[in-house]
Amino acid sequence: MERQIAELIEKEAIREQIYNYCRALDRIDNELGYSVFAEDSKVDYGPTYKGDGRGFIDMMLNMHRTMVSTHHMMTNILIKFNEDMTRAASETYMYAGCKYKNKAGEASFVVEARCRDIDKWEKRDGKWVITERVVAGDNTFMLTPRYFDDYNNGRDTVKDPSYTFFEEL
Repeated sequence: MERQIAELIEKEAIREQIYNYCRALDRIDNELGYSVFAEDSKVDYGPTYKGDGRGFIDMMLNMHRTMVSTHHMMTNILIKFNEDMTRAASETYMYAGCKYKNKAGEASFVVEARCRDIDKWEKRDGKWVITERVVAGDNTFMLTPRYFDDYNNGRDTVKDPSYTFFEEL
């Protein structure tokens, strides 16, 4: 029973890091993104990027800064541990909607990416970090819908209300 409780606690810590990754992408928070990856991590994002985690965050957030908005969600998170729970592997289904601008700066199309983040994790200095990520691109497409204005959100240089709410605790 103790092992099962310990696994639940450690799984929640890894899930929190997965959610921090999404928050970093959508709020364009480089430092938060860096905190999810080990300094010596490797990332293989297929044709988009191959390199270390910090470089991956920089590349993704530089792309996101050119977009109107992004929205990342993670589901179906499967996590397994090694015997002493110092290493783990996870598979996470990712859905992202990225709203792109046209030359006039207006929303013009959305890329919907559905893929899986396949990660190796290590617990370093009491914190779970990704040491290796392979992204499996399963279903990505472009939409050109009618758009509505975004509201009550912050990205990059505009502070999102969620930061204030969390800081007030």
